[in-house]
Amino acid sequence: MTSTPVGPPRLVGKVLREAREVASGAGYDVVTHDASKKNAGQWDADGWKVCFQTAAGQRGGERPVLDLGVVRVDAPCPGADGEEIPWPSMPGVAGTDFFEAEEMLEAVGVRKVRPESVYTDVTLPAAPSTWRVCFQEPAPGRRIENPQYATAYLKLAPPDAGCPDAPYARLRPEPTS
Repeated sequence: MTSTPVGPPRLVGKVLREAREVASGAGYDVVTHDASKKNAGQWDADGWKVCFQTAAGQRGGERPVLDLGVVRVDAPCPGADGEEIPWPSMPGVAGTDFFEAEEMLEAVGVRKVRPESVYTDVTLPAAPSTWRVCFQEPAPGRRIENPQYATAYLKLAPPDAGCPDAPYARLRPEPTS
């Protein structure tokens, strides 16, 4: 016995595996496509989420079909089906203290932050929250694909010292003989 659809279920935001189950239970078949410009295959139903859905007619005159535009679960949905994924840009954190820099990076999804003293003769403390960021990598404005896997490298100066012209400087120059 075939179930008669009562209207398409709302699948946007669901993981593809769940979306297929819900659609099938509501009497629909599903076809999928990459909603970004990449046109990647969706071989792992747990690794994709639905961004867009449209009715796609019927398959063989039986069940209606929903066409789902999907992206990887850790990616933001594009603004429209087939557009570029809107990955965030690296914020400029130079000049902020380390605590504020971590918050700014977390806001765009960067989870790994590696602090290092900008001075070769100054040891970074275990908790450098008040140290100032002098240099950063990746550079500000750079697009960060998959920010949850990105690492931000920050060169820090102690609160009582300014930033040098370049990383790996000495705060206290060695005495000349």
